[in-house]
Amino acid sequence: MKFTFCSFIGLIFSLALALPTQGQSVLADPLLYVDSAYSLAMSGHLQEAVALNYEALEAVPEDSASTRCEFYSCLLYCYHRLGDYEQALHYGELCLLYDEEHGTKADLSASLGNLAGVYSSAGKQDVAIEYLRRSIDIETALIASDSTHTAVSLAIRKAMLGEVLVAKAKEVTSQSSNGKKDASVGLDADDVTMLAEALRLTEEALQIDRQLGRRTQEGIRLAQLANIYDAMGQKERAKECNREALDIARETGNRPSELIVLLQDNQLLEAAALAHELGMRKQEYEACDRLYRQDQAAGRSAEALAWLEKARVLHEQLQNEETQRQLTIAQVRYDSFRKEQQLKAQQRAIQEERLRTRVLFVVSLLSLIIVLLLVLLLVQLHRRKRMVEEAATYKERQYTILTHDLTNPMVAQQQVLRMLYRDFSHYTPQQVQAFTGQLLAGSDSQLSLLRNLGEIAQLEQGKRTMQPTRLDLCALITDVIVLMRSTADLKEVTISLKAERMLVTADREALRTILRNILSNAIKFSPKGGVVEVGTKAPNSFYVHNDGEYVPKEQIDEIMHAKTRVESRVGTNGESGTGVGLLLCRELVALNHGTLQILSAPNEGVTMVINVPI
Repeated sequence: MKFTFCSFIGLIFSLALALPTQGQSVLADPLLYVDSAYSLAMSGHLQEAVALNYEALEAVPEDSASTRCEFYSCLLYCYHRLGDYEQALHYGELCLLYDEEHGTKADLSASLGNLAGVYSSAGKQDVAIEYLRRSIDIETALIASDSTHTAVSLAIRKAMLGEVLVAKAKEVTSQSSNGKKDASVGLDADDVTMLAEALRLTEEALQIDRQLGRRTQEGIRLAQLANIYDAMGQKERAKECNREALDIARETGNRPSELIVLLQDNQLLEAAALAHELGMRKQEYEACDRLYRQDQAAGRSAEALAWLEKARVLHEQLQNEETQRQLTIAQVRYDSFRKEQQLKAQQRAIQEERLRTRVLFVVSLLSLIIVLLLVLLLVQLHRRKRMVEEAATYKERQYTILTHDLTNPMVAQQQVLRMLYRDFSHYTPQQVQAFTGQLLAGSDSQLSLLRNLGEIAQLEQGKRTMQPTRLDLCALITDVIVLMRSTADLKEVTISLKAERMLVTADREALRTILRNILSNAIKFSPKGGVVEVGTKAPNSFYVHNDGEYVPKEQIDEIMHAKTRVESRVGTNGESGTGVGLLLCRELVALNHGTLQILSAPNEGVTMVINVPI
């Protein structure tokens, strides 16, 4: 009877879920919208491109990750061009996450390169360097394994990494010259190393472009080499590269590249004229400012004043452009927010309409089985009453146990304090230190118990809600280890950290509580002088391992499936416990949509592995 009834109810709700939903639409060819958005962005209509992306995204289902990734990539480009690096990085990281799981190696390399460009523009050179190195490794492997894969992307990545390394070296030198280091001393060892690597990478990119007959790119690479040689103090070599780059730029008609070379080669009059012709105000301002400084240093006051006036006008124009750019970013963000609110309102309307339809459908069928529902209700009420009675009995027993667990450490602490109070002068400093350690261990045990009881009370009362955020798991683990260091030191247990930067989505305080309890447990069951290892495993796991005693499978099953307090074992130094810590960890892991595993084998200790959502 039970199987038949449940099957019938399941059929009802399956039919209700299958009802058509009004208001949903799917793009016939989403890639056409992406191409249109890119065309708008390329022509400088960035605000319109962003609006088109968001409008198209409304009609793309959430589970169409590959299609949505195309729009995210376009949004990254638009926001990068606008200078809104925060939004650009957001969409770039979404593309990277998708390509790491589902994309091809070439797609992953492209995502890494795009993100590296944004990080570099945002001044985060270290992250850009890391991403570019990964991309170069991927491109190198693709060339080795696929004869049809060209080296164009490899040349681009190597040249990009060279530019970022030069920027990093100049940034470090600039910081040093403003701080402890005198700029006149010259480059330090780190600067030289970065510039040498930048030189090697750019020369390799130059060779690839020459082999592929990419004449325009060859000129650009030579200009980059000139910049590196100039930073290394090799002025003559820089001039040679600039001259060759200038010839190629004029040969290929690459006017922007010609302007960069003229500025690098200090041909400022030509640079100012060309920048004015091309409408590149930033470069024109740089040329005029440098001409002003040259004439001022040479004592040509009239000429210097004329260049200063031009520079002032250009500076005002650049400020107006920057103000307009900031206004555009604000307008884009406002439009995006408004679109998002409209989408949410549409989704709410769709859900309400679906709910009304389902309610009507289900009510018409439930009228046929009302008697069965009444019988089921009586059975449930009887079961609920029994559960309440069992819960009351369980709570009474739990309070008795917890009172005992709190009283024992306090009695022991009182005894130690009484001994110290009465005969303090008869004890050596070493004995006093040992007594203090006992008191500290007891207070740590009580504090941990009280914290866990507070967490459990909040969970039972429904006051504890999860607030998942994007967080760095490695940084969180490091913070918890710092908090637990004193507990480990008292037992002479070493905590070994083997974690790498890993982004996950979870409630920060819940994850901190889980880590604190598991790490405390590992220290408790580690022998004196033992090692507790804490580390991460890609893509979304962390683990805590200790050299404690082997835990049988039966006991692990009891821990993983117990619905009440877990029976606590005594630690290696006789530490007592309440058994609520692991129960709390299990509940918090489940609330964060993660999983908890306990692994143990003879002579291999115990490892607890926690998986959390990415």
